[in-house]
Amino acid sequence: MSEQTASMDLRKSTSIERRAPVEKRDRTLDDGTRMTLRTGGALVQLLSRPGSVDEAWLRQSIDVSSPVDLRHFSPGQWLLVSNNPLDQTAIAHELRDTVDLVDQSHGRVRLELAGPNVQAMLGYATGLDLHSGLKASTMTLFGHIGVHLTSIGPDVYELIVLRSFVESLVEEIERMCRMPQRLPQKEVGDFKRL
Repeated sequence: MSEQTASMDLRKSTSIERRAPVEKRDRTLDDGTRMTLRTGGALVQLLSRPGSVDEAWLRQSIDVSSPVDLRHFSPGQWLLVSNNPLDQTAIAHELRDTVDLVDQSHGRVRLELAGPNVQAMLGYATGLDLHSGLKASTMTLFGHIGVHLTSIGPDVYELIVLRSFVESLVEEIERMCRMPQRLPQKEVGDFKRL
């Protein structure tokens, strides 16, 4: 076998195939919850020394042409979320010497859940009181899976999860949406008598 043929075979065997993290990108679950996998766009983690930068300064410093959402991630860290590609070089230039950027677009997955039962379903799986009206983003556990949860509208939440956990998360959400959300009225009445 020639050296050229061997190098071509090596390139074929090491080529990276881009696949969607789950097969169905949009689906309606048993309880009517709409689940949409957000692909494309950009997800960039901004890292700074805790206390050295505040969110107002970041919002003022980031000059992008497409709409972006800046979400708190942890002390000194934010996620820059966009449905469109971003010019990360320009953003890095604006934030130089203060904030580091890490592209998470291929390492994390955005999953949108919408419907009247979403809040109740998330309440079963997380330790957050979503009925008090979550207005900000937060890190939490969904069962045993770490997710970044954001309320993006009435009865609409976005979960950001590591790509390697998305299949397990989707299966867990599907299972939770098959569970009854409330007891039948007869059983509720029986509990009141006790």
